[in-house]
Amino acid sequence: MTVLKHYLNLKNIYFITLSAYLFFGINIAIPHLGGHGLYLPFNTVGWIFTSFIMGLACYQIGKNSKMIISKIMVYSVVGIVFMVIPIFYDNSEYSHLASMRLYGLLLGFVLFVALHQFDFDQVDKTKSLYIVLLAAYIQLAIQTVNKLYPGDEFFVALSNFNAMAQSNIYATFLCTSVLISFYLILSDKDLSKSLLKKTLAYSMPLLSTIQLIQLQSRTGYLSLFLGTSFILVGWGFKKNKPYYLWIIALFMGLFSGLVLDRNERMKKDLKYSLETRLTTYSLTFDMIKENPLSGIGYGGFLSSFRHHYAKKKEENSLIETIGNNNMSHPHNEFLFWTVEGGIIPLIGMLIIFFAFIIMIWKAKKNKGWLIAGTTVPILIHTQLELPFYISLVHWFIFIYLLYMIDDQVGDKSEINISFVYPFRIFSLVIPITMSVYMMTALESGRLITKFELTGYNNPSLLVSMPNPHAWQKKYETLVMKINLALAKQTNNRDKLKEYIDWSEAYVKHSPYLFIYYDLATAYESLGNSKKAWQVYNLAKYLYPGALWRDKIQ
Repeated sequence: MTVLKHYLNLKNIYFITLSAYLFFGINIAIPHLGGHGLYLPFNTVGWIFTSFIMGLACYQIGKNSKMIISKIMVYSVVGIVFMVIPIFYDNSEYSHLASMRLYGLLLGFVLFVALHQFDFDQVDKTKSLYIVLLAAYIQLAIQTVNKLYPGDEFFVALSNFNAMAQSNIYATFLCTSVLISFYLILSDKDLSKSLLKKTLAYSMPLLSTIQLIQLQSRTGYLSLFLGTSFILVGWGFKKNKPYYLWIIALFMGLFSGLVLDRNERMKKDLKYSLETRLTTYSLTFDMIKENPLSGIGYGGFLSSFRHHYAKKKEENSLIETIGNNNMSHPHNEFLFWTVEGGIIPLIGMLIIFFAFIIMIWKAKKNKGWLIAGTTVPILIHTQLELPFYISLVHWFIFIYLLYMIDDQVGDKSEINISFVYPFRIFSLVIPITMSVYMMTALESGRLITKFELTGYNNPSLLVSMPNPHAWQKKYETLVMKINLALAKQTNNRDKLKEYIDWSEAYVKHSPYLFIYYDLATAYESLGNSKKAWQVYNLAKYLYPGALWRDKIQ
């Protein structure tokens, strides 16, 4: 019983939870139809594990009657308040569409605070990083087996549906793992005593860079270069064997990757990707200049960008054709919050960013810059794409690395908690509530996926969804599409008008191409061909890159 109690202390439960998440949770290979956030099953599963860690932290506070806080938490609260303020602006009528993003921001802060409550020592912190390296090895093994045995259904499913299915997401994960291995080689005094640790740390740059080259991810290349350079400059060039062994392993991996790489990405595709991104940035900057103070309103980017792009495309046909993709994010996190919320959320982000930079600078410790270097790949990725919306594990690891910086060089203090019952209650409420929500979201996703893959022929699947809220936009559009089909079959004019009223309101915030097409067919069914063609031509104006028919069906 004593042995069981020893192994089930809070820290060990944390490590078990972390290991389960990184080894199994991110490899949940549930079929899905793409998207972001909770539309991706591995993110939904990830929040369940994350909620358990939050619950453990609350229990720790209740158990010890004290809470560990840091100065950086205060600056983070100020920054987050600035980032939340725009939901109260007059132009925030669609702010509910940004609610999940704001929840993710707030829960990220809760996770940051929660990690402090375990009061990890250096051994505990490095243990978490070795768990990350083991998780990276699992991904390396999955991808290797998938290449060697491309017909194996199990590994094909893992590759297509786990958290690393997207190449840039996987590339950033590998780059982060490589830099973590560099950090461990330079800072873990017990490294030489463990064969497993040495194997993980020294082989990571070799094996990861081989696959990184094969991924052909420019985001990954840039992240690895800048991250490694940051650590080399911040830590300085050292004349010791581990340092040079790691550098040699890195270059051996890069060379081997170039030799083994047999994939060719069309130069045309690379050029289109770059030009599309530059066009997106340019148009987003234009939108910021038009609304620098209040922005366009939270939740308004999808519609505002599409209309702004169409206007500019009409004025200048040489602008890159973006195509039919629903551009709901400008592929740059700073631009995203600024274009929607104006200068206030930008100030909030800068407060948090510079609070960390100043904290590390004042500490005058190389280890602060060293661990900060491990965050570079994810930071770079946030300026080129939207990793936090596609992959919760990137958000989790990023928060953990920020915690390590704060714990390493920050100012911490303890406050006594006399009334601990709320924390004991939260230790149960948080994991139970979030787990129930996420499990019902998973089941809802399974039903929606089945509904779409089986040809939209079984509406009862939608009726039986236990949590439509987590899938609100997808659920709403599918239900209305079914209603439209029934209305056209039965020539129900009231139902057709109901669909028209709904879709006219819906496209104001989400101008999806298929909604416009269905709206045009609804008008056509009512005998209003003139209005149908107006809608159809508006869609052609907004989506000049789409393939269009010469008649409405």
